[in-house]
Amino acid sequence: MNQAESTAVEFLAYNRWANLKLFDACCNLPPDVLASTAPGCYGSIYDTLAHIVRGERRYYWLLTGEELAPPFSWEAQPPLEEIRPYAERVSSALLEAAGQLCDPEREVVEIGEHGEEWHYRPLALLIQTINHGIEHRTNITTILSQLGIEAPAVDGWAYLDENMDRLGV
Repeated sequence: MNQAESTAVEFLAYNRWANLKLFDACCNLPPDVLASTAPGCYGSIYDTLAHIVRGERRYYWLLTGEELAPPFSWEAQPPLEEIRPYAERVSSALLEAAGQLCDPEREVVEIGEHGEEWHYRPLALLIQTINHGIEHRTNITTILSQLGIEAPAVDGWAYLDENMDRLGV
């Protein structure tokens, strides 16, 4: 694995860790808390977690052309405990496909709903995956903080603390 691939893998491993940490913190929250939102945030805690997973599924599909269908219906609004294993499956699949993100010869072609086309390198999906995750995890931790609920630490320092064997010196 070259340096670019190992960096992509580590960023996606961080993203996966942070998402699952947040899922674990939110799985036992009551429905009224999961329905909470705040100005400037994507939506409710529940909707934002579902949005993160749906986005990552789409990024995986754009990268590989493979569909990772959930074992549930999104319309049924399954409990977070049911979504979490699927979130882990999607993020693990992205990790496995990380080598494709660093291939400078590959091109992703995305077709919009009106037939418009976007052409870009797979590395753009890594940037979007990380940015998307951070933005929406911040939405959720902000909502939790405003409710007086301690949010889990999902920043780079917390990731380092939990992975000192690999990332420490």
